[in-house]
Amino acid sequence: MIALLTLAIVGWVVLFVQNPTILLKARFRYIQATKIAKIDLSNGPCLGEIANSWVLDIAHLPRQEIDNLPENQCSDYQTGRALHFVEMTPRGEVIVVR
Repeated sequence: MIALLTLAIVGWVVLFVQNPTILLKARFRYIQATKIAKIDLSNGPCLGEIANSWVLDIAHLPRQEIDNLPENQCSDYQTGRALHFVEMTPRGEVIVVR
């Protein structure tokens, strides 16, 4: 549990240092999805573009098979229309920023 929390904190720090705007946009999209649209994130959906060439993808930590299904991954990233992605858990913790 401590390792997962540490990983989440490091993810947010790295994201904030790299591009604070992306951090804010990822968090805003996550809040829109969970609080406003009430989207069920348990299947690890793509939440779409958050900025030019950036998408937000939801996945589990540790990764589950459902995260590898094409319908749960961002097609814009897979096709090259987006060059970067933020991956967050269904609870809003940053997993990776690329």
